[in-house]
Amino acid sequence: MVLVGEFFLAEGDESAVRVGPRKSHDFPAVPCDGIYPDDAVPRWEALLTGAESPLRHVVPMANDGFTVFAVSQTLSTALANAGTDQLRATALTWAEIVSEMGDEIGSDDAVDLLERLSALAMRRAERGLSLYCWYFAP
Repeated sequence: MVLVGEFFLAEGDESAVRVGPRKSHDFPAVPCDGIYPDDAVPRWEALLTGAESPLRHVVPMANDGFTVFAVSQTLSTALANAGTDQLRATALTWAEIVSEMGDEIGSDDAVDLLERLSALAMRRAERGLSLYCWYFAP
């Protein structure tokens, strides 16, 4: 189970590698505790765009259970452009898929996460930043 994680905005890979569970930063961020974001991101992209990009790891996961990866431009743009109904449908479908796999996220929590992530993706576009995710799953 993921103990902690967050999606965040950064100027680039050099900035993104400086985050982590015990490192404070002032990047705009959305927590994603309790999920496996490296499983969720490809599913969201497939649900929102019909395509799936491979994850690009900035800090590959090692034996310590920590990783940082970049969220694709395709998903970032889809999240920023998605309307409320599309985000809700994506979140509910994702929550159902996660439940079938034996994990669980509540429907309201799934919708809330995607809505907050969409807002973060909008800020990404406005500021010319990149969207990343770090998480720790020992």
